[in-house]
Amino acid sequence: MDNKKTILIVEDDFFVSRAYAIKLEKENLNVQSVTDGEAAIEYLKKNENPNLVLLDLMIPKKSGFEVLKEIKTSDKWKNIPVIILSNLGQESDIKKGKELGAVEYIIKADVDIENIIEKAKKYL
Repeated sequence: MDNKKTILIVEDDFFVSRAYAIKLEKENLNVQSVTDGEAAIEYLKKNENPNLVLLDLMIPKKSGFEVLKEIKTSDKWKNIPVIILSNLGQESDIKKGKELGAVEYIIKADVDIENIIEKAKKYL
């Protein structure tokens, strides 16, 4: 059988992170969760690249923008698709996220979890 695809969730809200993880695991995906930007980078350094990163922007230690920038400027990680999941809905944030290389910018308040899972599967 095929190896499970891995999704890295970078989200400091435990309940939100857990909700995504439960749904994604039901789709037979391997889910890893970290709660801050530094942990996200540490995870990437120590593990095989995930197939997708779900990235919140408002996270401790390193912002999601900083994490995204680090992923996209690294030769090892730059091809990992990153979906931003944030409550920052301003045009400037969305533009910045896309310019830094996010494949999608999803405003959490605007979509339900099923939509997020569908979008995630599109990039796997």
